[in-house]
Amino acid sequence: MISVAQTQYAARLERFALPRYGEIPRIELYMDQLLGYIEEMLGPLYAGNEKIITSSMVNNYVKQGILAAARSKKYTRDHIAYLIVICTLKQTFSIAEIEQLIASQIASFETTVAYDYYCDAFEDAVRALFGGKGSQPCGLTGSSGAGDFERDLVKASTAAVAYTLYIKASLLAMDLAEESNTSNP
Repeated sequence: MISVAQTQYAARLERFALPRYGEIPRIELYMDQLLGYIEEMLGPLYAGNEKIITSSMVNNYVKQGILAAARSKKYTRDHIAYLIVICTLKQTFSIAEIEQLIASQIASFETTVAYDYYCDAFEDAVRALFGGKGSQPCGLTGSSGAGDFERDLVKASTAAVAYTLYIKASLLAMDLAEESNTSNP
């Protein structure tokens, strides 16, 4: 059996980094530019033919109230940050759950702080599973200080996504092993 760490997908995930709020383009983007940017940033998380985002998805997120409407058909840094979070979490959670998770963060922290913390937690969780050290994502604080509950939600949700990605990588490893066994009788 091929180990998960030996897959190209796992190698991509080990090196994966989300753009921090300050790295997101300052200029507002039109829909096609927005979709291209999200596809480029999140491509390593998705296997082959999985669709990351479409204009219909963006429009549905606006209709559902999880994403603010564009201004003059242009999308801001905040839109991009929200979509990056939505597109990473949607692999594991429903849109209603994602909306709750985002709302709890935004109620406690500014968008820039909440987003950058999410990026750190997401990368920590992914690297814990794919970094070759066999560790687990960061544990929860479990304390009742200001913002601790919200930080725990971020850690738990990013760990859940990291485990989902690990399962995908494991399934890819199983497929590779099966292909190897059938081509080498």
